[in-house]
Amino acid sequence: MNDGKLKLQDKIEKGNMISSEIENEISDAIKNSKGNVKIFWDMDGTFASMEMCGLENKLEKGFFYRKRPIKTMIKIVEKFYKLGAKTYILSFCSFNYQKEDKIKWLKENCPFIKTEEMIIIPRKEKDVKSAESKQSLKAEYMKDYVTSEDTVYFIDDNESVLIGTKEKLPFIKIVSPIDFIE
Repeated sequence: MNDGKLKLQDKIEKGNMISSEIENEISDAIKNSKGNVKIFWDMDGTFASMEMCGLENKLEKGFFYRKRPIKTMIKIVEKFYKLGAKTYILSFCSFNYQKEDKIKWLKENCPFIKTEEMIIIPRKEKDVKSAESKQSLKAEYMKDYVTSEDTVYFIDDNESVLIGTKEKLPFIKIVSPIDFIE
């Protein structure tokens, strides 16, 4: 019984991760599509750790920049990107200076993502779109990038945001980052 655990741990350490069902589904969708797979990734709690990063106040400048990257998830983001999925980062923050921190973090940890594919929403600033709630705000931004003809996946660690977005855009497929862990 321990042999199985040791073999799995050995594979993980060597980078030979076992693909999850959702990872295989998305990979197949990308391979079988004609360039119309779009994936929207939340950042915090998805591929940037939710740890406090040694800072007590998330309003402190540098909080988002100091987050620990979740390298396993970043590899999955990059894999889908290289397979040809149109890849977007769709993330909340409160203020514009936090948006700058997040973009700096993304450029350092996900250099394959283009700046124009980084949709960082500073919810407390004036130029933010209006929505019924935080739970449906991401849908308002996604509408600018998708049609019902697209195959769209939305990965977020917040269940209420996933559900609120799905209510506004019923054709998208919602996924929790935990679904990538087999």
